[in-house]
Amino acid sequence: MPLLPNEPRVIDETVQQALTEQFLMPAIGELMVLFVDLRQSLDTKLSQLRPLKQDKPYPLGQCLEISEAIFQHLRNLNPCTLKPEAACGFNALRNFVRVGGSVRQVWGDLRGEYFQNALLLGTLYVDVANDTVNPYKQPVEILPFAEAKFAPINDFYHFSMVAARYWQACVYPNHLIPSLAPYFPLISLTADGFVQVQSASNYMIALTQAGAFYPSESVLKQALMAKNLFNFMHGRLAALSVTLAAEPKIGQTEALAMCACYREQREVEALKQRDRSVREVLHINAELARFRIKIK
Repeated sequence: MPLLPNEPRVIDETVQQALTEQFLMPAIGELMVLFVDLRQSLDTKLSQLRPLKQDKPYPLGQCLEISEAIFQHLRNLNPCTLKPEAACGFNALRNFVRVGGSVRQVWGDLRGEYFQNALLLGTLYVDVANDTVNPYKQPVEILPFAEAKFAPINDFYHFSMVAARYWQACVYPNHLIPSLAPYFPLISLTADGFVQVQSASNYMIALTQAGAFYPSESVLKQALMAKNLFNFMHGRLAALSVTLAAEPKIGQTEALAMCACYREQREVEALKQRDRSVREVLHINAELARFRIKIK
């Protein structure tokens, strides 16, 4: 099956395992030094860019920001700026890539407990943000991918299960904004009162597109969105240029109709709709992030 964006899965495992054993395993200590040094060099900048995320101090909750920064930094890294051990690790990685080794940023379910962003180097799981849930852990962890217990998210039910555990969140079907529901069929409410429309990740968007929006349709058919949350969000978003359902049952009917409609779109139309939906949900989530809600 084709890879979804950032899917934590090894393609051509036999080839990647052989290349990993040849190029990376002999330099595993140097690779650890490389990634620890990169993390230390970026921490000050990243903590200044975003000292807090959902009221939690850096690095908590910032595995995406850290992983993306290190992945991008690797692409433009000058090995002459590195310490000898780190430079040795970088050279091993560069030689690995030159002969077909795969280096990707991935996202998924870590041990059934967290959403996590990490790097996949051949058949090595490299977590450069290992301290973003527990700040007392070492910032970098390197494991064989087969031992990491890092799995793709299967569907929106799987997403909801991890969100409930990781964020201490209640997750509801998106019966408020029908036009966005095919791409973003869930609304999460954390124990701290943060509300967000879910999930604005390339992987989850691609997952429901690949499933012709049936993954979204499945969760949208579930019990109606909580009325008090619906009313809170309706009040907060009423001033935005977004069409809101009048009440949850109407929203459910309209959301399911939108899934059927989007299923019939041609490729060009679908791409434009996806881009519009992403821009809109980012704007909505930024507005929602300004408020807290407690639902009993």
